[in-house]
Amino acid sequence: MSESTAHGWEGMNSQSRSAGEERTLCERYAPYLMFDLREPFLPNLVGFTLLEAGDDSPSFPRTFTDVDPRTDFILEYAIWWDYEIGHVYQLEQIWVYVGPNGEVLDCEATFHGRVLKGLHKNRGNLSDGTHVRLFVQPGKHALSPMPEVFELLPDLYLATGPRAGEDGLYAGGEIACLLPPGGETEEIHDRVRRYLRSFAFRPALEYTEYRLLPEQFLSWRQLKEAIPIRLADRLLELELIFERDKAYGAAELLAERRSKRTRESGTQPEALRQPGRTQQEEAQ
Repeated sequence: MSESTAHGWEGMNSQSRSAGEERTLCERYAPYLMFDLREPFLPNLVGFTLLEAGDDSPSFPRTFTDVDPRTDFILEYAIWWDYEIGHVYQLEQIWVYVGPNGEVLDCEATFHGRVLKGLHKNRGNLSDGTHVRLFVQPGKHALSPMPEVFELLPDLYLATGPRAGEDGLYAGGEIACLLPPGGETEEIHDRVRRYLRSFAFRPALEYTEYRLLPEQFLSWRQLKEAIPIRLADRLLELELIFERDKAYGAAELLAERRSKRTRESGTQPEALRQPGRTQQEEAQ
């Protein structure tokens, strides 16, 4: 069996691919993400784009010049989280470079605004021939093919502990979302900070595999249009949560109680236990 057949490759010309075929390709090459066992926030949506050499990324400031001449197309995955541990919303990108026979030539991923190589030289983090396995920084969601990189960060534990929720509405110095009409910025900012502080945790630095679900995939255009709506929904949810808490005089928010129980029991959320294997199981 040829490599192209093994990958389910049809040899489609890039000019003739339909939207449905592009979606199929994006699902076929979707990366496998390795999350810390105590990670509180999993991806919500993925905006995909099929690109060619010379194209601009629609979601990240870069142009694909000087790529491997064998590259047939590039798959961009813009992975969206409603929250990261420091502030509302997070967007991280992964690019998978695919050759003419459907083979994965290379991979790159974002790491705190920079771009790292995502595929080991020996291709040891390529699963099932088409899925690059990447580790996700606990709480902050930067991407790397090697989890040891996270342990070189001086604020690895500070970011998920004492500094949880520190940025609130802000990301990269800019306000993360449009405020509702008449909204008091500082009050909303404080809600976000309080909510995120309730998810503070100490990373286990043990990882389990998470596979993106077909229903999470949207075209980048669809995701971009959905972002303001999702952010407005999150702010409304927080307002309702804190109003309810005020009305009932509860000592802790439901999210705080659930998060606290999870951390104290040493268990991880059900969503993380089911999708895949732990790092230790992978090594065996």
